[in-house]
Amino acid sequence: MNRRLGTALTVLAVVIVVVAGPVVYDLFAPERSTTVVEAGPGDGATTLATGTFSGADAAHRVSGTVSLVEEDGTHVLYFQNYSQTQGPDVFVYLTPDGDPTTRDQIDRGVKVRIDGGADGGESTKEGTFRQELPGDIDPTQYRGVSVWCDDFSVPFGSATLTDE
Repeated sequence: MNRRLGTALTVLAVVIVVVAGPVVYDLFAPERSTTVVEAGPGDGATTLATGTFSGADAAHRVSGTVSLVEEDGTHVLYFQNYSQTQGPDVFVYLTPDGDPTTRDQIDRGVKVRIDGGADGGESTKEGTFRQELPGDIDPTQYRGVSVWCDDFSVPFGSATLTDE
């Protein structure tokens, strides 16, 4: 009887791993990054503010620079030599605080969906690229750019925007 119970529990464990494993992996697996090199701001563009990213800790890293640029009447975030640790549901936020570290600070900001990012605008690009901001965003209200994991409310890093 003990041998049958042991075999049944082993079979049950294998079934659970086979069925639940992919679901658990999908929930917690980091997105894959895409490296891009796009053109910088065009002639006549005005750089309003710039910041250098720093990572939150050894496990959550962000590096590179970000500039807030006015270009042909629109506002653009221009990322240069940008790199980050990948994770699930990591997004870019414009925040009123220069170096946000709490969910409350992120909630006072606005999510910036990255064109070409995974799953509806996640931050999965690396390299040099630009992201146009929606017209209803007043960039003068924001002092920081944060990279934040929505799933776990964890900062990956941020850049304080300093006026040019």
